[in-house]
Amino acid sequence: MRKSAYGTVAALILCSASVCASQNTQQEFNQVYQAYQHAVESKNDTDKYELAKKAYLLGQKVYGKGQQNTLNLAANYAESMPDDMKKEQVALYQEIVTTTEQLYGTKSLQLVDPLLLLAKSLVESGKRSSWHKHIEHAIDIAKNSKDLVLESKVNFEAAKILFTSREYYRKAKQYLKRTDEINITHLPVDSLHRLEVDMWVAAYEAGRKRHNAAIERLTNVVDVFDNNLDFEHPYELFAHSRLVVAYERKGDREAATKHCIAIAHMRPWNDNMEQTPLYRQEPKYPTGAAKMGREGSVQLEFTVTPSGFVEDIMILNPEQGKAFQNASIKALKQWRYAPKFVDGVAVPATSRVQLDFRLRR
Repeated sequence: MRKSAYGTVAALILCSASVCASQNTQQEFNQVYQAYQHAVESKNDTDKYELAKKAYLLGQKVYGKGQQNTLNLAANYAESMPDDMKKEQVALYQEIVTTTEQLYGTKSLQLVDPLLLLAKSLVESGKRSSWHKHIEHAIDIAKNSKDLVLESKVNFEAAKILFTSREYYRKAKQYLKRTDEINITHLPVDSLHRLEVDMWVAAYEAGRKRHNAAIERLTNVVDVFDNNLDFEHPYELFAHSRLVVAYERKGDREAATKHCIAIAHMRPWNDNMEQTPLYRQEPKYPTGAAKMGREGSVQLEFTVTPSGFVEDIMILNPEQGKAFQNASIKALKQWRYAPKFVDGVAVPATSRVQLDFRLRR
């Protein structure tokens, strides 16, 4: 939703004629905005904030207050604010909503994104009830548009906003359920939006320990890519990885193997990197060591088999962390990896990991 409303800001700003500012101000604005874009691309949050603020202030001179380009710049500025500026962020999003209503009316599609951004900021700032009317307003606009895809996406955005807070978990579930109902009835199975929602539903089911329901959803995602789409996508990789976790939690290690291998086909083994486990079981802190306040680390080398299992575990620092070695080995035996492929064939590969045992202070 955020991208659809403000994703073309650069084109709008750089191609629009200046009607309110001198040529020098226009040039300064262009330079600042380009620097802001670079900060976004390089993920430099400090520069991003400072440049977004400066671009917003200059933009008011270039385009005038209350204009769409200025609202886009205001949204960029609000989004870039650090966590300790939630009060200012809420106020700016509220200003964007009010001005958008003045420009387009209270039932306009242009209001959907500002309303959701305001609701998100309110939830993050701990405002208990203020967010509700803004989410419902956005949903009403989507309903009145008779655009079921938009209605689904707005409900989905509402769910994602509220899932960030345990306090609103039940309400988030309701929005996710409504999204799912619309998708199943009205969207094609190969819609990327529907596939993304399927993965969220699977995560919800897994969180409730309904592993069979989660597996059904995730398998559907994989099948859609296999049967309907002729390209690889991060959703497919993610679905395979979550299926590994779901099957392992069910105790069906062989079923998980299929997905370990599928991931290996999609994501080649890198000998220069520490391999990331698809499923890991945290070691139990030895009771004796905990009572004595002891901490330590265990370095292990092991073989990842062609099926993604862990075998041939060897302790690399046997003189250190002796109290934690058995717990480390026991946990590591439960881990699963994507195997290494050479010339299209799965082969054994060596990997290493360090497990740290630290007491909470």
